[in-house]
Amino acid sequence: MVVLRKSTQEEFDRWFALSMERQAEDRAWVNGTDPKAERAQLEAMIPVLLPKGMDSPDHAFRVARDEAGNELGFVWVGVAPGAPEGTCVLFDVHVHEAHRGRGVARAMLEQMLESLKGDAIKTVVLYVRADNAPARALYTKLGFVEEETPEGAKDLQMRKTLEPDPEDERAHTFERQHVVVSGLPSTRAILDIGGGGEGVIGRIAGERVIAIDRLRQELEEAPAGPLKIVMDARELGFLDKSFQTVTAFFSLMYMKAEDHPRVFEEAFRVLAPGGRFLVWDAVIPPRTGEKRDIVVFPMTIDLPDGKVVSTGYGVRWPDGGRDAAYYRHVAEAAQFEVVSEHATERHFAMELAKR
Repeated sequence: MVVLRKSTQEEFDRWFALSMERQAEDRAWVNGTDPKAERAQLEAMIPVLLPKGMDSPDHAFRVARDEAGNELGFVWVGVAPGAPEGTCVLFDVHVHEAHRGRGVARAMLEQMLESLKGDAIKTVVLYVRADNAPARALYTKLGFVEEETPEGAKDLQMRKTLEPDPEDERAHTFERQHVVVSGLPSTRAILDIGGGGEGVIGRIAGERVIAIDRLRQELEEAPAGPLKIVMDARELGFLDKSFQTVTAFFSLMYMKAEDHPRVFEEAFRVLAPGGRFLVWDAVIPPRTGEKRDIVVFPMTIDLPDGKVVSTGYGVRWPDGGRDAAYYRHVAEAAQFEVVSEHATERHFAMELAKR
């Protein structure tokens, strides 16, 4: 079994250097130039292509591992500057030599191509050496078509139009939201409710964070740093008055409305007097029509250290919708006092206090 996971910084640094070396060699072969000169040109392009490194918006870097945790290879897709809307590039795919011939590359690409369907990507292009018959055959099996190329060309462009995802007819995708995260308190410990997945709070506060999530897989995918515990927010396994800060970063939207009062009550219980509950979440309008029952919010998140997280949050569309006023009502019923509230049309941030 091949599993694609987001790369860590160490993994990214290691294999990105390998990717640059491989691409420089291919460009030198195609152009009849010196690999060192091609490497220098590629390195000069990096600040434009990847201004935020592995966290650059519109780029996905994934490492493949098997069930035993062995690293199998990596894949990189992203949007090139000036590319047509809805088009991305398969920049590189690599399988470590010891794992070749086992269908790893195909499994990696199938998973990556499937994931792109939810990112408004309609077309994927790639470039391959004309003499790389095995790669060309694999890409053809995956539905890539070779573009018309002058006779004698040393490289080819191949293109694949992604088939519409059946979920697209059910999903309404709002415009991309830009969220700036700042002002996180420097308290000794922060309880982050729903801290799996992107793990935004954990990225900021690291070891000061205790990240809880009902799903083990979500915690496994979150970046390292926080203490990760599988736990239900409706029944927190902590003593009363244990924390000065509790956070919920776009996690309440995944919970049922009937569970929200209990979650807020538990957050109130584990907070010390004067403690803060910091909430960021989506403003979901009331659902209209029966066909579209999924709502998706693409996000670009600016972290205090200058890094950027590009992601998206999608849930079943609640019939009545949920906005800042909805959560304010739940919070006040749990005895919280609203200290501040900042809202845009599609998301909000709220600071709640336990007096």
